[in-house]
Amino acid sequence: MASGRGHGSMSLSMKFLRLLIVLFNMAFIVIGLAVLAIGVYCIKDPQMQTLGAVLNPNLTSTYSQSFANFKAFAIALVAIGGVLLFIGFLGCCGSIKGFRFLHVMYAVILGLIIIAEVALVIVFLAYQQQFRAKTIPKLQNAIATYYVGTPIDNTTVVNSVSLSWDFAQFNLQCCGAVGPSDFVAAKNWTRTNPYPPAAPLLVPFTCCPLGAAKSWTQLPTNLSSAVNCATTSANAYTVGCYDRLVSIFATYKNYAMIVGIIVGVIEVLALVFALLLFRRKEDYDTL
Repeated sequence: MASGRGHGSMSLSMKFLRLLIVLFNMAFIVIGLAVLAIGVYCIKDPQMQTLGAVLNPNLTSTYSQSFANFKAFAIALVAIGGVLLFIGFLGCCGSIKGFRFLHVMYAVILGLIIIAEVALVIVFLAYQQQFRAKTIPKLQNAIATYYVGTPIDNTTVVNSVSLSWDFAQFNLQCCGAVGPSDFVAAKNWTRTNPYPPAAPLLVPFTCCPLGAAKSWTQLPTNLSSAVNCATTSANAYTVGCYDRLVSIFATYKNYAMIVGIIVGVIEVLALVFALLLFRRKEDYDTL
């Protein structure tokens, strides 16, 4: 029996396992805090709120310039960060205090998370090619249904989906979902040109170079420099906003994969070490 052994007589391998689990869970806590901070930033960041109205027009089709409705992605990040914090705290308590039931709970939760992550990766790989085919028609339909034109000044009230398209096009230097032709179907856009000559607009002003500093909170008030482009579509951006967003996300793809692999390896090792620690009943009696 181990009852006669003091705490200091615990095997070196056992102490090393406990140390590793504590270190792994400290990593979980750090990653959880980072993900939580990113989620909060996404909730508050005007750029993410604007893109959210573009990608989720059905949630923000009311006539308002507020983008607060797009929170699903940010809330998901906050939830993930919270779960990672909970796992880290649970693992550290189980290792430091030696509570066996905490190791059981920790291993079960971590195992379920690993299974869910593997399932998400499989679903992503299976439907990656279908995503474009399903997303672009929705974006084009949003333009046809909600786009009403670029506001001439910041006091003009337009629906948030329309305003979001203008912000996205102005800042990302793109036009429409796949190109300028998407605005041909914009049935609620009057195409009124407030500047001389009084020719109707073929593309929005934000599809043209405006020579103003990028901003996700305020559009340029003077759009006269883009009249020729907007009425003739000459020099208008030809790249669609969907492809522009994909190219931006692609620049962070490798970093996301590296972080995902590191987190996955830490999760698997933490699960294995937690199970090993749980099975060492004699050492638990020592604790």
